[in-house]
Amino acid sequence: MKYQVTHITRYEYQQRASLCHNLVYQVPVDHSFQEVKKINYQIHPEPRLLATREDFFGNKFIYFSIEEFHRKLSVEIKSNVEIAEPVWIKANPKDTMPWENVVIWLRSAEADNDIRQFYLESAHIRFIDEIRDYTLQSFTPGKPIMEAMLDLNSRIFNDFDFTPGFTDTSTRVEDVFMHKKGVCQDFAHFSLACLRSIGLAARYVSGYIETIPPPGKPKLFGADASHAWIALYIPEIGWTEFDATNNLLVNDRHVRTAFGRDFADVTPLKGIVYSGAGQRMIVNVDVRRVE
Repeated sequence: MKYQVTHITRYEYQQRASLCHNLVYQVPVDHSFQEVKKINYQIHPEPRLLATREDFFGNKFIYFSIEEFHRKLSVEIKSNVEIAEPVWIKANPKDTMPWENVVIWLRSAEADNDIRQFYLESAHIRFIDEIRDYTLQSFTPGKPIMEAMLDLNSRIFNDFDFTPGFTDTSTRVEDVFMHKKGVCQDFAHFSLACLRSIGLAARYVSGYIETIPPPGKPKLFGADASHAWIALYIPEIGWTEFDATNNLLVNDRHVRTAFGRDFADVTPLKGIVYSGAGQRMIVNVDVRRVE
């Protein structure tokens, strides 16, 4: 599958800003089944400094600074990517290792520290007894890890309501669990809390997913949004991705941009701005299939 992804972020300041420094995590990267064909970006006003860098996890990001007075900021990232079918699509969930054996393996000398770091708590992930109990309803004794994860994915999809505006980036995972409401970021964080609370390694993945318009209706530009899901480490397969928001084993409709311990590591656009008042942010995303 070939896609063109356009992500536009605009800021409007109530008073002129004199300086801003920003990090942009909206750049798709090459993966075993994702190839980046082209990336273009436009930033207005023109940055004084601009560089492409790589973080601790291997994600590519853009750093830029604007050192002049401005009332508006616009960042447009346009990329063309080609997605192949991931290897886990053809895996038999029943053939994977019992999940308790994976927990034991992760604590052995055989497991790499690059994997082990993802079974710890992080900024948005806390270990809570009630969440662990919820998880163990899917991860029953001796159950193959992939089969258990698919069951947990389905339960989150059915038990939680997708409710835009109910949460924000500061909402705690225990509040998401209490109210059973949120958006893709919340469901990803909850999935991570579930898995790490029983000793498994799982990481946060950010990116995009193609959305299909209703039959007979044209696709509207900007109708898509940034998306989030998780990757669970399964020794026989590697990092295997699950999307609880849509009850999916991630497929060739997902475009990856970055991964980390949670949202705090891969916020799409973050930084500091020197301005004497508030600001308004407008985001438009379009994921368009290319023939």
